[in-house]
Amino acid sequence: LDAVNRGDWNPSDYAYHLSRRARGLPLWFGLATYGTQAYTDAVDGAIRTAASFADEVSARPQFQLLLPPELSVVLFTRIGWSSEQYAEWSKRRAGEGRYLVVPTSWRGEPCLRICIVHPLTELGDIVGILDDLATYQPA
Repeated sequence: LDAVNRGDWNPSDYAYHLSRRARGLPLWFGLATYGTQAYTDAVDGAIRTAASFADEVSARPQFQLLLPPELSVVLFTRIGWSSEQYAEWSKRRAGEGRYLVVPTSWRGEPCLRICIVHPLTELGDIVGILDDLATYQPA
């Protein structure tokens, strides 16, 4: 049964008391299989990549880093863009399957938020986002 489709109920998707999903099992199996060091390395790698991306944002004059990265989340602006321009760019790029960078706001200012979650993501994989933003012409 599909665990995403909430119309179907499968007792294997729930803890022994059948009132909640057994959400801890994927983490437990991952820890049992790969060990805590693999999880530490994965999280540290994502944090390092976010810090490198933030440095790249700061080095480019058409962007502004809004604050230092929080874990693996980077908030930044494309200077001069409105909420509508961020939304247009984000929707178009997500629709193309290129990347998912969602617009948000921080202290009332529209911005973009990038979250590094895959442990093998490197700066070279995502720096093209900045290149694209720098040359993109909103409608």
